[in-house]
Amino acid sequence: MEKKREREWYRKFQKGTFLIKGWQSRQKEILDAVPETEKESVGKILGRLGEKIGMEWARHPDVRRIDTPMLQKWGKQLSRSKARGADELIAEIRKIDETVDDMLA
Repeated sequence: MEKKREREWYRKFQKGTFLIKGWQSRQKEILDAVPETEKESVGKILGRLGEKIGMEWARHPDVRRIDTPMLQKWGKQLSRSKARGADELIAEIRKIDETVDDMLA
């Protein structure tokens, strides 16, 4: 990320703001719902996913391929799958990760 504005938006995505939780906080919530045996591998996926999403979302709206409505959609999908159990949650994380990879390819 070359621009100061992008770095600031990336930081907001990761850390959050007064009103909105950031990726790091949400990642912890998600990992709380994952079995201990899966935490390390899922944590790595979430860490990389947060970097990919955050870096793209922080770009100028005219060029970015990930926007706020997508973040909201993925957040709802993760919440619904979390309510259905750890296996569903992990599958949803992998699905979103694949979607992001396809979008950024």
